[in-house]
Amino acid sequence: MIKPYECTQCGATEFDDISVNKVRCAYCGSLFAVTKKEPTLFINNGANVTFGKNANVEVRGDIEIEKGANVDIQGKVTVLKGREQKAFSLTLIKP
Repeated sequence: MIKPYECTQCGATEFDDISVNKVRCAYCGSLFAVTKKEPTLFINNGANVTFGKNANVEVRGDIEIEKGANVDIQGKVTVLKGREQKAFSLTLIKP
């Protein structure tokens, strides 16, 4: 069973695995697709970004900084890779 989700239809947190990428709410029966998210931070050309001295930022995925962007990192910025970067969400298929 997958528990880190919340059903958008009833608020329950118990789900039954239907297949590799599908789960069903154990309470109301709504069917969801499990979608993988790997957030990536993009800093575009011309951007001025400062992570101040008290910053403690975690990026799950990669950081892409375009040429011409001004990035000043004074605090802590951690880029998590591998298994740690996986995050998942639910997309309603059928209520």
